[in-house]
Amino acid sequence: MMLTKSDFLIYLEAPLHLWARKHNKIAKPPSTFDIHNMNQGYEVEKFAKEFLETYLIRAGENESLIWQKTFSDQHYTLRSDALIYKPQMDSYDLYEIKSGTSIKPANFYDVAYQYLIISKEHKIGRLFLLHLNKGYVSENQLDIKQLFVAEDITEKVFEIIEDVEINRIKAWETAQFYSSGGIEHCLKPKDCPCPDLCHPGLPDFSIYDIPRITKKKKKKLLDMGVLEARNIPDTFSLNPKQRLIVGLAKSKQEFIDYKAIRKEMEKFNFPLYFLDYETFLSAIPMFTGYHAQQQMVFQYSLHKMESIDDECTHTEYLSINKEEPSKKLIKKLSDEIGDTGTVFVWFKPFEMTRNKELAIMHADYVGFFTNLNKRICDLGNFINHGYYLHPDFKGSWSIKNVLPVMVPEFSYKDMEIGKGDQAMMAWWNMINKNMTDNEIEKTKISLLEYCKLDTLGMVRIFQKLWNIYQDHKEV
Repeated sequence: MMLTKSDFLIYLEAPLHLWARKHNKIAKPPSTFDIHNMNQGYEVEKFAKEFLETYLIRAGENESLIWQKTFSDQHYTLRSDALIYKPQMDSYDLYEIKSGTSIKPANFYDVAYQYLIISKEHKIGRLFLLHLNKGYVSENQLDIKQLFVAEDITEKVFEIIEDVEINRIKAWETAQFYSSGGIEHCLKPKDCPCPDLCHPGLPDFSIYDIPRITKKKKKKLLDMGVLEARNIPDTFSLNPKQRLIVGLAKSKQEFIDYKAIRKEMEKFNFPLYFLDYETFLSAIPMFTGYHAQQQMVFQYSLHKMESIDDECTHTEYLSINKEEPSKKLIKKLSDEIGDTGTVFVWFKPFEMTRNKELAIMHADYVGFFTNLNKRICDLGNFINHGYYLHPDFKGSWSIKNVLPVMVPEFSYKDMEIGKGDQAMMAWWNMINKNMTDNEIEKTKISLLEYCKLDTLGMVRIFQKLWNIYQDHKEV
């Protein structure tokens, strides 16, 4: 059994994930979004090869490129991205290509694993990570020279090389085990590819649901035999928010900070707006004015509440073709949202960042987006800051978890499109006509319904919080 680079990185994530992978115990197939990301990676590799050949290889000095060659040593194997031969030094510089815009800690382990194998066959000079340039803004024609950044990570890699050498042996040994018993499992059930192996019998409200609890504390609780959140001892060290969540697990009663809710409610100005964007993430800029890995806004939903007693009005926009979507979207949004009144979103860093990006791209709307961002309020903070908590949130403040608890008649479960990555891929397939005309029409409806539920859901959550405020004004 050979250990690939991907195997090794999965081992570092969780040894049991590696065992499951090598023993065909991961039944979860890649999602449409996963496949899209892989295809984006292939596209980045294509441009990276052009970048290396055009701008980094010195043909006059007889430098040459080895592209995506397979190397093996004992039980270990990999396919490298790129090696550039340097005749003057009689050595090779190694380039690992990533579709992100920055270096991640795992990248050092990735390159170190490669170095240990390739250096058995070739003398290696410097080690580089070639990633997309966050600062590059696409103009009329894609500029390959500006699209990438090559960062020398040689020293960082050599700091961990011994650790990687030890761990790859452990990884290979783990892959050989006949059974999964005793292999270390992951500590993130929500993202686990093999939950039946890592987390059999996981309780409904577990220690993993405690927000921002550290890996060290999770392990300590497991060593104590504590898996259910309600069984965490009162003496166990937690921050106030975490202790509050544990209290909910024990009491099974909601928690309401009436004073905090009153204080927040008195800040808002009518008319109230409830805004949500849907976006598409492209590694390579698709249009002029975009940078690598920029979220491209293609849809919004907007509910407007003139007063607490009035019915809300709803407007929306969805780009349905392959043209750059933001120009028409901004025009419609600016006509509908007005220049006064509080604008509610859920997780405001997302919408506010999109607004800042759109303002850069559309100079005529700088004033509009500056004003809009000043008016934005994060409705999710009522949950995130602990003003209203319910045990059925299970420590989460995602609207996907909060809405069905606070407004039981609303849910994302049975929707054709019920998650952001599904919306992203549905829109991409729609504008590229990767579906029949009938499917396109159904997709339009599903996208509009999904985005509308986000903003209507915020309206209903706000109304419930407003009623709490009205009923307890004197508290």
